[in-house]
Amino acid sequence: MTEFRYPEDCQSNDDIADFWAVRLDQSGLTPAEEAAFAAWQDADPKNPQRLVRACQLWQSMEIVAADTALSGPSSSASDQDKRPVDQEGIRRDLERLGALEGGDGRLPGMRSAKRRPRPLVALVTCLLLVGLFAYSALQPAPDLVAAANVSAVTEVHSLPDGSRVWMEPGTRVSLNYSDTLRDITVLDGGIFIEVAKDATRPLRIHLNQFTAIAVGTAFSASKWGGHARIEVAEGTVDLEDRKMRLARLIAGRSAWQDADGDLYYADVAPDRVALWRGGRWIVDDMPVDELLARLSPLLGGLTFVRDPRLDEITVSGSFDLAKPESAHDAILAAYGLQESAFPGGFRIISRK
Repeated sequence: MTEFRYPEDCQSNDDIADFWAVRLDQSGLTPAEEAAFAAWQDADPKNPQRLVRACQLWQSMEIVAADTALSGPSSSASDQDKRPVDQEGIRRDLERLGALEGGDGRLPGMRSAKRRPRPLVALVTCLLLVGLFAYSALQPAPDLVAAANVSAVTEVHSLPDGSRVWMEPGTRVSLNYSDTLRDITVLDGGIFIEVAKDATRPLRIHLNQFTAIAVGTAFSASKWGGHARIEVAEGTVDLEDRKMRLARLIAGRSAWQDADGDLYYADVAPDRVALWRGGRWIVDDMPVDELLARLSPLLGGLTFVRDPRLDEITVSGSFDLAKPESAHDAILAAYGLQESAFPGGFRIISRK
């Protein structure tokens, strides 16, 4: 195997991230490059994040550079009104990095802007975005949507069968009621429901890969950050998947399913079920990404993604819905976490 060496201008991990961002946008890696690429990613836990940022920068530079090369630095007034851009600032940055002809600096392996632009490949964040958008596109349209503020928790929604529902901020729910069925799908968010009795039409709440079935009871059902959760305050709730009955939960029992489909059970005090209706989240060993997802609607709709290399972290505590920023900061500080911002409102959570 031919020995691989980085260009001389790769003096830091950020430089190397720039190199791989450009190299991944070209033809396939050689075996030597693949080995070097894997070794570099493993050498520092922060390197994959550096690569994501470098890829996004390179992609944006490719697009702007190609547009500038084809259209020139000027643009029509109508275009500027639609999309105000600091053209001179962009040009200076692009020239400094070598994306335009005449720049004194360059990113290792960067190609001339005088070519047809094409999409960047092998971008993890792009795949994530595509997956999230595709998932959203497949979901049914919501029939009930809770406002993304604290006042949403006090609103009571009456369903066609007489059941009553409370919703956490930002919750989206679809309904499918007929003469023979009562189906609710929690698309995102959490609800507390007092189920009207109707033995001929058991109420079914669909969450992730399982369904909660009840005739007349009171319980909470949520799906935040890929985690589905049921907590029973009164009566009994049956859990089923597509193949079999999984469990029967009585008052004081809870079940939750992680993003991998694994199911867990625990006790919960009935009087502590859905305490968020009173303005506080009381959580016990809740996965950090699930709790941050609950905060998301109150923080402008940010999407929190846990670094896949981050071990499972669970959080216990009491958090005020009216102070989401304080809860967010307290969680990060208490568990030694940090977040990296990405376009589109994404935040990657990782260790400091």
